[in-house]
Amino acid sequence: MREDTTSLFDLPGFGQTHGRFEPARLTQARVRAGVTKADIAAEVGVSAAAIGQYEAGVNSPRADVLDRLARALNVRPGFFGIGRPLARIDTVNAHFRSLRSARVGDRQRALVTAAMVWELMFALERYVKLPEADLPAVAAGTSPADAAALLRRHWELPGGPVKHLVATAESHGILVTVRPLGEIDAVDAFSVVILDRPLIITTPRRSENVFRHRFSIAHEIGHLLLHTDCGEHSAAIEKEADEFAAAFLTPSSSMDAALPQRLDLAALDRLGRTWGVSPHSLIRRMVERGRTTESSARRAYQRLAVLDDPDADPTSSYAGEVPTLLRKAAELAGDNGAGIPALADVLKLSTSQVRDLLGMADQRPVLRIV
Repeated sequence: MREDTTSLFDLPGFGQTHGRFEPARLTQARVRAGVTKADIAAEVGVSAAAIGQYEAGVNSPRADVLDRLARALNVRPGFFGIGRPLARIDTVNAHFRSLRSARVGDRQRALVTAAMVWELMFALERYVKLPEADLPAVAAGTSPADAAALLRRHWELPGGPVKHLVATAESHGILVTVRPLGEIDAVDAFSVVILDRPLIITTPRRSENVFRHRFSIAHEIGHLLLHTDCGEHSAAIEKEADEFAAAFLTPSSSMDAALPQRLDLAALDRLGRTWGVSPHSLIRRMVERGRTTESSARRAYQRLAVLDDPDADPTSSYAGEVPTLLRKAAELAGDNGAGIPALADVLKLSTSQVRDLLGMADQRPVLRIV
């Protein structure tokens, strides 16, 4: 259990008394539900301007309106009260691997997801001590390759492949979770730091292919090291994170000895399975190391597109790439008397919502009326 839990309530964005309305909670619940102010206003019988005033903290809803808001947004009325940690989405800086269609609303919804996962983690830390965040400080201007080498030294990783990247990241205090596409459709993956806790959130678009998933995790770790205090979103920033991921997963010194002298897709496939990276990534490394040309690489990518078999993805061979930190913490908390109902009470959510945040499928049979 964290010894400094009480002092966190004195930080900006954290409530200090129970029973009062927290405007940011309404914004959080509404954005998570994916509805507009006008939508929720119509459902609860008030004006959109009133919802705006509630969220701005100008007015507070009456008790009956609060009850209707809770029903409409599928939370308990107590969810809107202050008195427990709150990660405000307007103060969280994130780095997104977004689709071109990603809108501000999509990104806000993703941030709410991160905030809810963090709040669950914080609740768990009442009962379970999680690994402390363990990322080295990186001086401004450090190259992605040097940052990757620094992290390998800091984590005392051997010179070869990183066997279980997600498990390694979680053991060093980085919380990793995979959220369903219906929740954050337009965002592939992103990373945030909330109260010194780094989080990486990905979607099945990344996690269904183990090589893409590993590269995305390494990419987000690059952001956490290189761009934590940077609010900029640009192609240059994304390129640096890609360079970090390549250097971390396939260090140049190792690749110089391992890469074939000429493009050989079969050899690259074997090498990729050893290092946990895609043949596409290794082709790019061959270009960077002067083993092939850009034109040859383009032709190789075209051949790979023809040969690609999505069913051949060896994800099952990489058990260490499945996030387990949250679920294991919940199991340990349950063993110590703080099961799902207790967590739901702390978070003012339903037990099914807590299971969803933990990535636990609901095993109950479905009642159907025919």
